[in-house]
Amino acid sequence: MRVALVIDDLGRSVEDLAPLERLGVPVTYAVLPFQEQTPQVVSELRRRGAEILLHLPMEPKNGEDPGPGALHRGMSDDELRERTLAALRAVPGAVGVNNHMGSELSSETGPMTTVLGVLAARGLFFLDSRTSAESVGYKVARELGVPAAERQVFLDGEPTPQAIDAQFQRLLSLARTRGAAIAIGHPHPETLAALEREVPRAKADGYEFVPVSFLLTRAGGE
Repeated sequence: MRVALVIDDLGRSVEDLAPLERLGVPVTYAVLPFQEQTPQVVSELRRRGAEILLHLPMEPKNGEDPGPGALHRGMSDDELRERTLAALRAVPGAVGVNNHMGSELSSETGPMTTVLGVLAARGLFFLDSRTSAESVGYKVARELGVPAAERQVFLDGEPTPQAIDAQFQRLLSLARTRGAAIAIGHPHPETLAALEREVPRAKADGYEFVPVSFLLTRAGGE
């Protein structure tokens, strides 16, 4: 029963990292490319030898701003490539990429093929955050031979202690039935408090926490 915890939206504050390190289990850290403290956060994570993802901003359907360096529908392939490369340069040491927002862009096969082609050329993996049921990210990654995975549970779509606890139990239940499951959360105080409470219990119950790279589907099978 393996569980991967991915924490998104990092890069705004180095302070976010200490409570996650205190959990004492592997966590995968998804760092936004152009935030106030992106360089410091990346440098601290590399010092620790943590698993880092580039949290790549993509256009959502709801008109929200995905932040600096975002990929938008309607950009040329060259622009998409350039922006992906610039974002990768801002998060040195990233072993993979997951999408930040992106419900609009991630449902488009053409743009996703361009973006994932950059990953394929660099031997990086893709975690589909599944911000939309229409996302083609995982499917396109598989077609291009990019190792890939999909998020099963959002821990804190509703950031109340009760809702987060319920999602954490859902994560464990999925890991029990499927053998493994991937959750995405954010560095909200409520999420960190829930993880502090629940991770030791889950470990005591025999769940193994692993980096998300342990749960990738690769070309030719698992």
